[in-house]
Amino acid sequence: MNVRSIICWACFLVLLQFTHGLFAKERPNVLFIAVDDLNDWVGCLGGHPQAKTPHIDALAKRGVLFEQTHCAAPLCSPSRTAIMMGLRPSTTGIYGNLNWFRDMPQYKDWVTLPQYFRKHGYLAWGGGKLYHQAHGKFSDAAAWDHVYSTRTGAVPPPKSERYKHGLRPKFESNPILARLIDWGPTNHPIEANPDWKTAEGAAKFLKQDHDKPFFLGCGIYLPHLPWYAPQKFFDLHPIEDIELPPYKADDFEDIPTSGKRMGERHIKHLRESGKWKEAVQACLAADSFADACVGHVLDALEKSPYKNNTIIVLWGDHGYDVGEKKFAKSALWEQTTRTPLIIHVPEKLGGNPQAKTCTRPVSLLDLYPTLLDLCGLPKNPKNEGRSIAPLVRNPKAKWPYPAVITHSPHWHGTNHAVRSERFHYIHYGKGGEELYEVAKDPHQWNNLANDPKYTQAKAKLKQWLPKKNAPHFRPEKP
Repeated sequence: MNVRSIICWACFLVLLQFTHGLFAKERPNVLFIAVDDLNDWVGCLGGHPQAKTPHIDALAKRGVLFEQTHCAAPLCSPSRTAIMMGLRPSTTGIYGNLNWFRDMPQYKDWVTLPQYFRKHGYLAWGGGKLYHQAHGKFSDAAAWDHVYSTRTGAVPPPKSERYKHGLRPKFESNPILARLIDWGPTNHPIEANPDWKTAEGAAKFLKQDHDKPFFLGCGIYLPHLPWYAPQKFFDLHPIEDIELPPYKADDFEDIPTSGKRMGERHIKHLRESGKWKEAVQACLAADSFADACVGHVLDALEKSPYKNNTIIVLWGDHGYDVGEKKFAKSALWEQTTRTPLIIHVPEKLGGNPQAKTCTRPVSLLDLYPTLLDLCGLPKNPKNEGRSIAPLVRNPKAKWPYPAVITHSPHWHGTNHAVRSERFHYIHYGKGGEELYEVAKDPHQWNNLANDPKYTQAKAKLKQWLPKKNAPHFRPEKP
């Protein structure tokens, strides 16, 4: 064989390898399910004893449940931006909900997670809330081959039935929260609700034939406020049976000023109003409705020809505090940073059916490199997270890394939390620290930061704080 023939044959083999990877049968599909503001109030995590989420729980039983998953930022847009870009908020300067990374010259052409899959021969469909919004510039419609759903949430009740709790005037200092803080049952059929329609869009996709492997994103908006849901989901949680989450009246006595400012002052209105049980009931109902939407998608996958060749990832973008320390997100305590993460790899794809629960701390920032790893795609060297595929295969594997969370409200600097298996450490940019030994103090009531016995432990955790804190990006006004 002459040199020319060898070169031609080599080119043929390269081409063959490339085309080989373009077909669905040769590469795993990805079902990427996001649930907005989903905290640990799901059955499998036990955050509230009355949570009823049978579909998420069933997925946890056949996948790997990461019990200590924490967001990159406890706010929607910076958390989702970090996931999709694979970069920390402290690197990009995306700390708030009104900042869009493609408005930044250095990130205008950044290859996001679904785009990376598209570059490697995948079909990418997205619907619902995957980025900060389901439509408009904050949805990054250009990242997808097709956007199949642009509406979110539940159909609201008639205007005459809204804000009956009487709390709206007490929240006027925060107009966004004042508008959103509402709840109640609706009489609309489940199929009429936008979140269900998003789930149905994903289900229809799974009923179709596709000649490429796919990355299917499905973003469920609830349990984000307002907590509207069909009556049947409120009926699952009778108001007379509702248990309130635990709280400590003097909880903030031993924390720094920055922490006290993060503790939303509005919580007293909820506790003193006599409406706290109603809020807890509504949040549980919204969780159950979101779970039903998730179940609809999972049922469609189970009935499809793709069930044995599809990796399922279910995640929440951050936690949510319903009265333990505040009534909101945007804080660095466990209630607002912890969220479910379940990864199911079918046995056909090398998944371990015995791998059930992982207690190692992981970050949502790790999703980008993890999915590339699980799907056999080349690494993206720009990712700042690390693949947790080794933990998917063996949840007991050694894992020396903590989860790092960043929150940067404009009024008190750049703030970070570091969550190891044993400790939850908070460092405030304008001074002050908190430290909790979580197994002994799951509600984070006893701040150990000033106890000299923990000086060494604190020093080790500090080493993980980001070395770079980009300024808060504010787009120029036209």
